[in-house]
Amino acid sequence: MDFVGIGEATKILGLSRTSIQKLVDSGKLPAVKTNGGHRRILRSSIEALNQKMGHKAMLRLASAQPGSLHHLTDLHTDQEQIHVLIVEDDEPTASLLVALFETHYPDIKCTVAVDGLDAVLQLERVRPRILITDLNMEPFDGFRLLNMVFSRAEYQAISTIVMSGLSESEIQQRGGLPPEVLFLPKPISLERLRGFLDAHVQIHRQYRARA
Repeated sequence: MDFVGIGEATKILGLSRTSIQKLVDSGKLPAVKTNGGHRRILRSSIEALNQKMGHKAMLRLASAQPGSLHHLTDLHTDQEQIHVLIVEDDEPTASLLVALFETHYPDIKCTVAVDGLDAVLQLERVRPRILITDLNMEPFDGFRLLNMVFSRAEYQAISTIVMSGLSESEIQQRGGLPPEVLFLPKPISLERLRGFLDAHVQIHRQYRARA
């Protein structure tokens, strides 16, 4: 049988060592312990779980914490970070995004709101650089939130991403999206999302270097 260590597992799955360890500890990724105390994971179990669940679900499993939608997630203490507001009532999806920021973007400070009304309150408190929102939420949905954001001058500098399981035709039937919005259909393309975030982080770092 072909076993791999934690380090090689991180390369195969694209997750952090901490995330892999959480999957092992939770029993989602079976492993054995050597006489020296090192964990060894069966390569076939890694490949099977990855094919069955996909990268998104793997991140969700590794990062999900009870009640994670109801608190601020501070990923760094630097006050000059990029602030991102996530508006998502589905806890696994929100946990996936938080894990993505925690693993790859120390420059980003992440706040999670559970619906559009919660987001309105958070907008005043954190004034985010980036807004990531779902559309189908109760009682205050993403369409109402976007109408409010794009109607107020103080929010015009916010870059906005919409993630939704609605088709583009369904979105058009409900009024469509502002042209400045980046639409990412669910299931989320992490590559497109990371490309968007990478560009913002690079611009932010260049600005800080010049300052």
